[in-house]
Amino acid sequence: MPKVWYQDSELTGTPQVSIERKPVPEKLSPGPGMDASDVAAHQSARIHRAMIEIVADYGYGAVKVRELVHLAGVSSAAFYKHFESKEDCFLRTHDLVVRRATRRIIASQAGEEDWQKRPRLIFDAFQGELEDDPAAARFALVEAYASGPVALERARKAEATFEMMMAQSFARAPGGMPVPQLVVEGMTSGVARVARTRLLTGREFELPKLNEEMGDWLLCYPGLSADELGDLDLQSVWRDTRLLPLVEPSGSGQGEGWAKTGDRALILASVAELVAANGYSSMTPSAIRRGAGASRAVFKSHFDGVEDAFIAAMELRAGEALAQAARAQTAGRAWPGGLYRAISALCDQIAGDPLLASVCLIDNFAPGTSGARIRGQLLAMVAEQLADSAPLAEQPTALIAEASSGAVWSLFHHHVVRALSHSAPQVAATLAFMALAPVVGAPTAVAAIAAEQAE
Repeated sequence: MPKVWYQDSELTGTPQVSIERKPVPEKLSPGPGMDASDVAAHQSARIHRAMIEIVADYGYGAVKVRELVHLAGVSSAAFYKHFESKEDCFLRTHDLVVRRATRRIIASQAGEEDWQKRPRLIFDAFQGELEDDPAAARFALVEAYASGPVALERARKAEATFEMMMAQSFARAPGGMPVPQLVVEGMTSGVARVARTRLLTGREFELPKLNEEMGDWLLCYPGLSADELGDLDLQSVWRDTRLLPLVEPSGSGQGEGWAKTGDRALILASVAELVAANGYSSMTPSAIRRGAGASRAVFKSHFDGVEDAFIAAMELRAGEALAQAARAQTAGRAWPGGLYRAISALCDQIAGDPLLASVCLIDNFAPGTSGARIRGQLLAMVAEQLADSAPLAEQPTALIAEASSGAVWSLFHHHVVRALSHSAPQVAATLAFMALAPVVGAPTAVAAIAAEQAE
């Protein structure tokens, strides 16, 4: 099985690929009797299209108003007549793309009474929108997440819109079909993950062939079993003494769980403290040496530079987290319960470790930087360990693994790592459910989780 359960490869510096373009509409021919509102609407449409094309090719950071107006065939005065700024144009273009997709998805379900067919219709409409206009899809599904906090907030609102549509499709089942909000969120993220991966690799043409399998994946989650997850998330899985820290904590806070003795360990502790406090960009050789109380010669004797030290610190902490997960997994009654224990242990380890939390929190690193690549490596390590433990008969297909990994990572990112500034909700049971339900069935997944808690 491809080991991609928890990897997030689309944000680790994947190069852009050539995608099919829709041309910017030609200017209206001048002439008497032309309605001013028609001219204005046509200008606005050309500017929106130009924004999509430039962002799809070069990213939002490369957009210049002069290039926008040149491609759109309008004057700067006309641009500022429609938009306050480049950001205003970007955000309104994003809203336009999302509204178009929303209308298509809503229309696709019109008149369909069978709730089991609705998820397939949703995916079919969604992939149709991507296939018809890959540049606009990349604009909304990729670039909006890397174009600053305002754009990211707008992208989150779009996610909420699609989650609501997904939830409503199940609510219309006879008597209503219970699907917890977290599960709906994970399902939506899994679909987005599958689409994003194909957009980034120029394989959007594959999406129509995935409809049946993705429909089956979506339908494996709803049901009475899923309704028990809220209570299961509130419980802590039983742990034994094998889950004590591998190294007695030093009591210094940031380096808890591994000893801060010796020059190398002090340097790694300094790296962890800098990254946790201010992100990867805050690290410089002098800042690291100052935090460790080490000379330049001592630093050079252990590490080639900042990135080398960062990788060493991350690998040390990640190794401890994975060891804890492996220990937790061996205590499970069977593989499903062991997977739940492993995920629970990983949540605790990463959420409680400022360095690993910073690596997982992609907002601290621009896509393509060392931090983002390291995060991808960390998640791949987790994927490999957990996937290797699955019995042969219970290994998911590559597509199901890909969708489930998108669901698990999104829930972990939003509800564990991103919530560290306040009380992070317990979601380990739901995370395990998103991974297990497609391969063992929802009732078996819930029963296995509950059995582990019964200890």
